[in-house]
Amino acid sequence: MSPGAESAAAYFAADRELVIPASTASGSVAMASMLYTAFPFAVLVAVSLHSSMASLEQAATAVLRRAELVHLAFLTVLSCTLFAAATYAGGSHVTAGTLAEAVRNVLLFLGLGLISARLFGRALAWGLPLADFVVVGYWGAHGGGVPRWWAWQFHSYASSIAWIGTLIMLAAGVAALWFLPRRRAFPV
Repeated sequence: MSPGAESAAAYFAADRELVIPASTASGSVAMASMLYTAFPFAVLVAVSLHSSMASLEQAATAVLRRAELVHLAFLTVLSCTLFAAATYAGGSHVTAGTLAEAVRNVLLFLGLGLISARLFGRALAWGLPLADFVVVGYWGAHGGGVPRWWAWQFHSYASSIAWIGTLIMLAAGVAALWFLPRRRAFPV
């Protein structure tokens, strides 16, 4: 998915609700579709770190890792900006709080994507964010759509636990990218 296609999806999803299956009495829960349109924006940033030269990158110096962090920071800012702008342009009821939630969800999915990239390889950076999408989407709300404490992407923009959890997840993802040794693609 290209940034243009992502922006178009965010634009058209801005004021719409998404009804998904859930483990509630009604069997479903309605949520702002903007909560999950953050998924492709974050995953595209994490997957962009994949390279077909993994064996060369295993011997990379700190210069390459710094370049990766600059790349990551630039694309994160660009992704958050595009997502917020498209959501704002597409919705007549979009507030600053809604945009804050949108950016928080991009950062949350990005942190999960970076951890997934470390665990399963950079080409599979979408694994944990997709698992989060399914698990939290199904079990993340009580009856009536009230979010559970761990369903951070459902919380309002004023929820400090959601922001703390998101920032911890993002910091863990960046730390995994920076500090942990690269996985060998081929056995020696």
